[in-house]
Amino acid sequence: MLSLERTHASVVSCWASPEALDALAILSGAHKCRVAPDEVLFLSAPAQVADVQRQAAAFFATVEPSALILDQSDGWTMFTLRGDEADRVFAQLSVVPPPSERPAFVQGAVAGGSAKMLFLEGCIRVLVPSTLRHHLAARLRDVCGELVTIPATETPFVIEPVVTLHQDGAATPALR
Repeated sequence: MLSLERTHASVVSCWASPEALDALAILSGAHKCRVAPDEVLFLSAPAQVADVQRQAAAFFATVEPSALILDQSDGWTMFTLRGDEADRVFAQLSVVPPPSERPAFVQGAVAGGSAKMLFLEGCIRVLVPSTLRHHLAARLRDVCGELVTIPATETPFVIEPVVTLHQDGAATPALR
């Protein structure tokens, strides 16, 4: 069985020194995803975007005042694959191997475009630049066929157990 959702999530990016980002705790209600040595993404429910930004700003005000914190939610689209067919469908969209342990954060190409993937127990969240939303939806339709339809509306992001996620494996700079 497969479930496919377009997911409405907030994406807050933080740029700072690797040491400051290492010291930054998980913000309440968000997944902390390390994108690069000097960048972290926080994924959370849209209603929490201001709180995530406020918590990050309070931390960096004392640790590294030059840090940059931006809400980039409008620049990203998320699709969530759930169910026992999720890994099979994902394998048809990407050569990125699913990580052996979950939760995990991975970056690479999905459906021919740059993506960030959050592998959780029971689901795979695929985050792509908003400009690739229609392309990924079309590829999902091609792969899923009659198994599932792509919803026209977005479902709210719901946080699973909160953990710090570091990129699994190496990513090519072109895919970041």
